[in-house]
Amino acid sequence: MDENNKPQGKKTIGPLPGCMLEEALALVWEVFSDCESENLSQEALDEFWERIDYEYMLQRAGDGEIRFWGAFDDDYLVGVCAMRDLSHVELLYVDSEYQRQGIATNLLKHAFIDCRELDETIRRVTVNATPYSRGFFLKQGFTATAPEQRVNGLTLIPMALEGKA
Repeated sequence: MDENNKPQGKKTIGPLPGCMLEEALALVWEVFSDCESENLSQEALDEFWERIDYEYMLQRAGDGEIRFWGAFDDDYLVGVCAMRDLSHVELLYVDSEYQRQGIATNLLKHAFIDCRELDETIRRVTVNATPYSRGFFLKQGFTATAPEQRVNGLTLIPMALEGKA
């Protein structure tokens, strides 16, 4: 059977079970490595790796600072979204084979809805987009709030979405 005719499983999105955090972070690293790491310095790679360290993320999740959502194709994890303090997109990564199918958009929508249920005063959502993700966030209605920045080797574009969260 060719790629275009392969059967698609049931896609679902919801809060990520805590027992899947390690798998989620492995997916984030895999997608980052495949899609964003080319031409990055070792400093940038090390910085990203530290940001997704399992123990670090586990503590932050346990403290309620960060919340995770997963996108699944049947039981296979294909996407991850993490929100910090209910209003900052910390991570948004979708398996390379599942990109451009609306999964990242749906992950964001689910995260926004859940965050608004927890804090109905949220009116602004921020993200530090990468050059790779900038176009996606622009399509979602985010706008740049500051010039492109270099942080420990990573290029980041501060962006915000006003009033739609």
